[in-house]
Amino acid sequence: MGYHVETSISSQDTNSAYIAKIKRELKKINVSRIVAFADVFNRYIVLRAQDEGSLFRANAVASIITRGGRITPSHLANLLLRSRNSISKLLEGLEKQGLVRRYHPKGNNRTVYVEVTMLGLQSTIENLKSLATLDEEIQSILDEKEIQTLVVLSRKLRLGLVKKLANNNGHLSRQKSLS
Repeated sequence: MGYHVETSISSQDTNSAYIAKIKRELKKINVSRIVAFADVFNRYIVLRAQDEGSLFRANAVASIITRGGRITPSHLANLLLRSRNSISKLLEGLEKQGLVRRYHPKGNNRTVYVEVTMLGLQSTIENLKSLATLDEEIQSILDEKEIQTLVVLSRKLRLGLVKKLANNNGHLSRQKSLS
């Protein structure tokens, strides 16, 4: 599975020869193509949503809904791969918008839950319409079998990377390998 990356440069190499070597090496590295796809896909989604922040907020509410409509802030932070501080700020904004509410279960003042409100559910239903439109746009490019393959492979990759992050306490380090 591994491959050798040719990085040697001789003093006789010209810029164009060096560029050609790097270009050949980049074509061998699949992650560069995956990153390019992820970047274009993310940019397309953000431009269609017209507001990156609202997309993140909608994703947070959807994550709560798919977990039964209630979750702890810590669990949400783990799901979204964000710091607890970042999630706290996010929840503050969602509460101000009336999309979620935080509460303590009866008899337990230590645990905090976040619950989606009726307004949050209605907002998500509106977002589903936009997602359906995006889905149709993707279906105009890929057929059903290709879409299902992409979904299965992206889920497998996402779960594998999340597992590596979890094994690394959710932090990436330039010096520390994820393997």
